[in-house]
Amino acid sequence: MTEDSEDEQFDPRTLLNDEDDHKVHLFIKAGRDGRSKGACPFCHDVFLKLLIKCEADNDFSFDVITINCKNPPKEFKEISKKLPTLVHGDTVLNDVDDIEDYLDSSFPNNKLSLKDPEAFKIQSNVFTRFTYLIKDVTNNSQLLIDELDKINAFLRHRGTKYMCGNEITSLDCSLWPKLQHIRVAAYYILHLSIPTEFSALWQYLGSAYEHEAFVKSCPSDQEIVLHWIRRETSPKEYLQLTKEEPKYSLDIPSIGYVHYK
Repeated sequence: MTEDSEDEQFDPRTLLNDEDDHKVHLFIKAGRDGRSKGACPFCHDVFLKLLIKCEADNDFSFDVITINCKNPPKEFKEISKKLPTLVHGDTVLNDVDDIEDYLDSSFPNNKLSLKDPEAFKIQSNVFTRFTYLIKDVTNNSQLLIDELDKINAFLRHRGTKYMCGNEITSLDCSLWPKLQHIRVAAYYILHLSIPTEFSALWQYLGSAYEHEAFVKSCPSDQEIVLHWIRRETSPKEYLQLTKEEPKYSLDIPSIGYVHYK
């Protein structure tokens, strides 16, 4: 934690209004209304991991506090400069990998960390390709399609339900939110869809949609679009997105199914 002065140190419970030192508190990006969950794939990643921990341990509990990034509370700025941030007692973490390590060491039920260099490498560039495309760093959409194709081929070859096997790992919690952003934002902004012939990849996304933890932690399509939309978007289109009833793309196209090993 950051000290205000030599004599005064900020206590996050004054912001959280909670006297329980044992509870985990997760700060994530707020939506455009300043209250609902916003569209940050890294916040979604940690939120999903915490929900999975809850499924494995009835004694585990946590709070989620949404933070307006444009006007964060002074109390929050005293403890962290970025999101997501996890607070547990005197521990304050805002690096996703550090949070993952801390959760697995402090709450060992259903450890999510698993070293699988091949699985990690095959998906390591897909989100970068997407961000380059969505931010106009490149206009070559084939580079993103190629990365998606690599993941599809990998999943088809392995024949497992998840990236590292038939149990959810931290890699799935990281990749699923990124794929959701690619699915929603690339289609809306770039008119680019994940090819339906990538059946193993679509089935993998379908496995996320089957989980209540993913659905509960998933931001709306509108929030995802607003997270990435370009500055030249017309005020009318922007306003329409903020006023629409939240929609969630949690279905998959008709595909040929891969049989798991």
